[in-house]
Amino acid sequence: MIPVGYARLIAIGELAVTPPKKLAYISSSVNRRIDTDNQMLFPASVAFDDTPVGHLEFALRHEGVNLEIIDAAFEHIEPSELIERIRATPTGEHIRRACFLWEWLTGKELDTPALDRGGYVDLFPNDIYYTAPEPIRAPKYRVRNNALGAPYFCPTVSRAAIPDKPPLSDLLREAQSTLDAMDNPELYRRALDFLYLSETRGSYAIESETPSSDKQARFVHLLKRAGELAEVNEEWLVQLQNVIVRDVFSQEASYRTRQNWLENATGRIDFFPAPIDDLRRVMEDWEGFVNDQKRCPDVLVKAACSAFGFVYLHPFFDGNGRLHRFLIQHALARSGLMGPETVIPVSAVIEKNIPAYHAVLTAFSRPVTQLWNYRRTDADPYVLHAPGSRAYRFFNADREVAFLYEMIKRAVREEIPSELAWLRGYDLAFSALNDEFDIPRKDLSALIRMTQSNKGVLSAHRRKQYSHIPAQVMDRIEEVVRQSFAASRDVGTN
Repeated sequence: MIPVGYARLIAIGELAVTPPKKLAYISSSVNRRIDTDNQMLFPASVAFDDTPVGHLEFALRHEGVNLEIIDAAFEHIEPSELIERIRATPTGEHIRRACFLWEWLTGKELDTPALDRGGYVDLFPNDIYYTAPEPIRAPKYRVRNNALGAPYFCPTVSRAAIPDKPPLSDLLREAQSTLDAMDNPELYRRALDFLYLSETRGSYAIESETPSSDKQARFVHLLKRAGELAEVNEEWLVQLQNVIVRDVFSQEASYRTRQNWLENATGRIDFFPAPIDDLRRVMEDWEGFVNDQKRCPDVLVKAACSAFGFVYLHPFFDGNGRLHRFLIQHALARSGLMGPETVIPVSAVIEKNIPAYHAVLTAFSRPVTQLWNYRRTDADPYVLHAPGSRAYRFFNADREVAFLYEMIKRAVREEIPSELAWLRGYDLAFSALNDEFDIPRKDLSALIRMTQSNKGVLSAHRRKQYSHIPAQVMDRIEEVVRQSFAASRDVGTN
């Protein structure tokens, strides 16, 4: 088989890029295009120009827009090759897109005049990719720039990867309706507090940490800032990082200025975040992506790309994970589809689906980290070669979008109803038992919680701990707790 398109560009330039999901080949065994799990096979009759520019045109025509490979390939394609090709075929759709991309990604200009004829063409095929609904016209090559981002941060998302049954907007409205159905103002307030606490504990639990009461209070306060209209920039993020990270020695005054890495319990490096060389420039375009309300108005795509893009860039030494999950809340709150204080307990659901969460993160981190050449030392790793920031700037967010949608859907349809049912059950049990027995409120509250958390039964240890309470009273507490929480679940399903 003969490699073509991106496969050939990677081979010609020996490009250090993350492997695409599929590569294209010319095969004598097929008479039409055949797509397998990891290959695109084309018959020998398919025409292509066996030059770097010709393979780039082939890739843009048949394989989509892979900005990481294209940006790397431009280091091995002479500008004169692009100029010669567009002069020969000035109306060619794919050479026009290629020339536009060269100028957009390099920040330089090709010595070729502006086209004076031909219709405009989309940079990203609108039927394949989710694109900016208001593209910017580039008259020189008559290209509509419908990219979601800018040259230093531009994730891509396939339209097929965006779930819509139901649309995210419907889910967020459903969450608000569930809360609005609570006609007791006090219970509504407690429900919101409960959701904030659930999101906080979930975010810490993801990192195998149980927060102190002080940390909980600080993170809840942070969550209540989600959706604020302040510009997302370095100063704003530093303020948030300082809230999340209590210890002064871990609080930062700016984006990091040294390379960081993540390692597992054995000392093996699992992930190298974006290299330091152009981190500040990348973060500027990431900030632009988050702040721009026009180029990516889809809330799900915006939340996934901004939050996961942030954690992949890892601009701080500490607090990146919790900030990443806060940014999900920030994007949802900015949607205007929920009340100003409503929070979706996404982290609480992620914490129950850690393997799936880690699978998404690892699908990005593993191939990217393999691009780094380093040696382990007793202290810091010695980096022999860093791959540059392309893989971090131009990641495909299909996995991230699909995962986040599923977590939000479960939060809305399972977690929120479950937590509201818990509150109703607790109130029913407390009211009934408080009327029946003269048990101190603190002890009664603890007994209800312990019984429910142990599937309606007080353990022998807990009975011994409260041995001053008669056994028949303990039996009655178990009975009332089981009945009350069963009744609360029935209310929630009707």
